[in-house]
Amino acid sequence: MQFMDTHIHLQDFKKKNATDIIKKSASIGIEKLVCVSSLEDDWPKIASFAKKFSSMVVPAFGIHPWYVRQAKKGWQERLSSYLEQFPQALIGETGLDRFKDTDYEPQNEFFKLHIELAQKYSRPLIIHAVQSHKWLEEYWKLLPPKFVFHSFNGKKEFLEQIIKAGGYVSLSSSILRNPNKTKIVPLIPKDRLLFETDGPSQGLERFKEGKLEDLQLQAKEIAVLCGEDIENLSAQVYHNSLEFIHV
Repeated sequence: MQFMDTHIHLQDFKKKNATDIIKKSASIGIEKLVCVSSLEDDWPKIASFAKKFSSMVVPAFGIHPWYVRQAKKGWQERLSSYLEQFPQALIGETGLDRFKDTDYEPQNEFFKLHIELAQKYSRPLIIHAVQSHKWLEEYWKLLPPKFVFHSFNGKKEFLEQIIKAGGYVSLSSSILRNPNKTKIVPLIPKDRLLFETDGPSQGLERFKEGKLEDLQLQAKEIAVLCGEDIENLSAQVYHNSLEFIHV
């Protein structure tokens, strides 16, 4: 079986652990790792991984809504520069988080600018959304052709909006702790499903030590929830992942 971790923060692991994760991935069926930034300080680290391990690491550059107040003037121009240097790069993560910060406007400004860059450079967009269902109402028609709501763990109504808008839905281990998982997971169209670890901030405990096998463990549990054969579902999700990252 082949897998892609469509959302991992390699820069947040210790340097040796990150390198070990990258080197070990292919040996256990994880063909690619989408390395996602949270703030500008991450960008050069991710760029380094993407250059050194170009066949494995797909970079994603952006500013997480938690860190918009820390962004320095000119960040948009510097982000554009990274996107031009890395034509395979995705944009993200970005989005809206009402749980962490109830002030809508700073997050709104940054999210819109990320969307504009995704449209300008024709790049897939990685979206973080927490308790921000109502905030997103004005965005559905603005989103680029390819976008994913990562580590989805929301309600059925929110999922239906994502699907209606043509988005991808990426699942991490957080969905396995959702009391409504048996009702939510089967609703995700199989051709819109992605897998991720969101490591090291999420993932099963062993993954926090760089145990990549947890991506397969998550996939097996999700396959059961979908009522699907693990090999068939994994093949479909890997195909979806390649379709999503292709720019």
